[in-house]
Order: sequence, then C-alpha cells, then structure tokens
Amino acid sequence: MAFGGLYISMSGINANKKALDTLSHNIANANNPNYVRQSAIHAEGRYSKTQDLRFQVGTGVNVQQIRQIRDEFLDIKLRREMATFGYHNTKSEILNEVEVIFNEITSSGLQKVMDKFWEGWSELKKEPDSLIIRGIVHENAVALTTTINHISIQLDNLQSNLNKEMLNKTEEVNNILKNIADLNKKIKLGEAYGNHVIANDYRDNRNSLLDRLSELIPITHYENSHGEEIVSLHGRDLINGDYFNPINVQLNERGHGEIYWTDTDKKIDLKALGELGGYIDARDKVVVEYRKRLNILVGEIASAVNGLHKLGKDLEENSGEEFFTITNKDDPAASIKVNPNLEDFNKIVASFTGAKGDPDIADAILSLRNIPLFKNYSEYEDYIYEDLTGTTIEEILNSIKAKEGNINIDDFYRDLILNIGLERGQSRSMAENQQLLIMQIDGRRQEISSVSLDEEMADMLKYQHSYVANSRVINAIDEMIENIVNRMGLVGR
Repeated sequence: MAFGGLYISMSGINANKKALDTLSHNIANANNPNYVRQSAIHAEGRYSKTQDLRFQVGTGVNVQQIRQIRDEFLDIKLRREMATFGYHNTKSEILNEVEVIFNEITSSGLQKVMDKFWEGWSELKKEPDSLIIRGIVHENAVALTTTINHISIQLDNLQSNLNKEMLNKTEEVNNILKNIADLNKKIKLGEAYGNHVIANDYRDNRNSLLDRLSELIPITHYENSHGEEIVSLHGRDLINGDYFNPINVQLNERGHGEIYWTDTDKKIDLKALGELGGYIDARDKVVVEYRKRLNILVGEIASAVNGLHKLGKDLEENSGEEFFTITNKDDPAASIKVNPNLEDFNKIVASFTGAKGDPDIADAILSLRNIPLFKNYSEYEDYIYEDLTGTTIEEILNSIKAKEGNINIDDFYRDLILNIGLERGQSRSMAENQQLLIMQIDGRRQEISSVSLDEEMADMLKYQHSYVANSRVINAIDEMIENIVNRMGLVGR
C-alpha cells in the first residue's frame, strides 16, 4: 500500500504542477485581448483491485484536459450582430462624407450659390439693360456651375475610393479565410497526438480571425469532430476541412469590382450585411442615388433656363443662345458649363422683344424658382437631359407644366439634403444600437473568458497548498519505508 500511496501522491504533484503551469500561462497572457483563459480539468484516476479482489482503491488524479473557459453561444451571437454593425457603421461613415461633399453647413454650399444665381436674375429684371448686372448674372452662373462640377468630381472620387476600399476588404476576407484554413490544419495535426492534447492557443488565434471575419461578411460557422472550423456564407462553404473557397473579384464595365463565388462564378449578394456589403452598397446605391438626384436638379434647371433664354433678344437684338452648355446628357452635373459666348455680357438675354426696357425673359427665368419643375424623386427613371422647345414664353412654361411636377427647385434640393441626413441618422442609430448590443455581449463574454489576476492568484495558492500537501505525503511514506527497511529485525541481535 505504501508504494501505491507514492504513486497517488505523485499523480497529485503532477496534476497540481500542470495546473500551476496553466495558471502561469494565463497570467502571462493577461493583457492579450484575444486570449481565453484556460483551466486544468482534474479527474480521478482509474480504480485498481486489491489482491483478494474484495476492494477497489483509487489511483490518484489525472489531468483530463486543459480546457478553454468560453461560452460558444455568446461567440455565435456576437458574430451574428457584428455583421449588422459592420454594414451600418460603414454606411453611416460614407453618408457623412456625402454630407461633407454637399457642404450645406457652410456659406459655400450649393443652396447659397443657387440663391445668388436667382438674386442676379432678380436684379436684371429691375434693370434689364444694365451690363454691370449682366456681369453679376454671368459670374453667379459660373460660380453655380463650378460648384456643381466640384460636387460631381467629389462624388466620382468618393465612388472610386469606395471601390478601392471594397477591393481591400475583399482581399482582407480572403487572407482571413486562408489563415483560418491554415490554423485548421495546425489544430487537426496538433490534436492528432491524443484526446488530451488541445491546441488552445491556435484556437484563440482562429477565434479572433472569426470575430473580424464576421464584421466583414455575414458568416455562419461550427467546429467539426476533427477540430476544424467550417465557415459558410449564405449556406455555401468558404472553408470545410482542407477545402478553401476564396471570394473572386471581377471588374465590370466601369472598372468596379464585383464579388463572385470562385467555384461557380455566380455573383454574391451580401444582403446588406458586413463592412464589405456596406462598401458595395454605398458605391453602387448611395453615391449613385445622390448623383442621380443632382443630375435631375441640374438638368431640369438648365433645360428650363436654356429654353427661355433662347426665346429672347440680347442687347444687340440678336436671338438668344443657350445659357448653359451640357456635353454629356447622361451626366449633366459633370458637364454643365456657362456658354462661353456669354462672356460678352451683351449676349445675355433679358428681353423677349429686344426692347431695352423689356424684362420678360429675366422675369420668366426668375419665376422658375417657384414653379414646380420636379416630380417626386421616386417617379424618375434614369435621368437624361432634354431640350425644351417653343416660340413663346407661355409655350416653354406649358412644356414645363406638362411634366406634371409638384416640387420647386428649393424644395427638391432641400429634400435631397434632408434625405442624406435622415439616411445617415438611421444608419448611425442602427450602428450605435448594434454597438451597444455588441458591448453587452462582449462584456458577458469577457466576464467568462478574460483573465482575472485576483482569481488566478487565489487558484495559485490553492494548487500550491495542494502541491505541498502531496509532497508531505511522499515525505511521510518515505520515512515509513525507511523505518521498515532500517529498523526491523534489530531487536533479535
């Protein structure tokens, strides 16, 4: 029995030493944000029978496994919410950039420039034969077209930057998928040595990659019996054992990247989830929508002003020319300019008849500000600039009325700006709500999985005392054996 006791105490020493080693590993990683604390799980050793087979005796303790202390349900829940947060946070940031581009919080926004444009025509109506006021009208119009062109260029640049960011995010997704697949192999190989070998540190790295991946795209995942993580997107595997299916990028006719399945060449719809989905939708929907709204605004104004300006007579009694030139009817905002011939201010038309005191054209152009030129945005298809034709002011105005608009210029533009603010507010609110939810879930996860130095020190004392106690048992058995060997039989000498 004495030697059995030695074996039992040795198992206790080894088990407590392993527990202390695990505690030391926890403490060393206390500041590692991706680390999940570990615990040595002790289990009783197998029983053995006495020689007479009448009794069973224990054989000590074994370390069953080094287990990670984590709640997988919280991991899955967190990653599901991360995809929604990633999408709305990205969209909110991009809509903020769109707000900055339109720049309505300063005195140089498009609304202020349009106000000055109409003020110029208001003054010309009062003095239709004034060259000075014609010069003001011209300069205000140049400022208007310059501002519109600048907004259009900035929207182009934003779309280009979003495309680059989308390509970067796709590359990041593929790199993460490759790293997860590599870690799957390492975990499978490492744990092939026995049931008691758990590759916990590899699992920490893999879980941190899954956290980031879930923010980029809406994934589902689970671990199979070999310790490999199976990662899927909309029910199709991205990683399954040794199978690795990266996302393929193909450029469309505009040079914009679109994502496809590598194995089937079918386009992927991220369904408004994940950072990658946010960049794709912002590039293909958000920027496109506000560019279309701007084109409608610019095209309708230019069409109406040009139609009226061509009806009248300039100061030299010549027929009026187009006030604005548009070289690309599909994209008026990018191509609108003030007619360069109007740098000769005599050619700016204020009169219908040619009489110097006749302000009819200037009055009609000024009236455009309050005429319902526009329909609701939802009623427009893809906008293309069209010329208005007529021989009288009434015919031009009737052509405008025939479009059955119900919104004037200022209201249409205010609706554009208001829509940006509302859409950004909705996305920001969603992102903040998701962030709060994620913080709550992550807080619960940290309570379970993070390293607490106080707890580790308390456990250290417990295992240290247990280690010392087992060593004292060995010392006691050693003394007993020494007495038996060295002192038995001395009485008969």
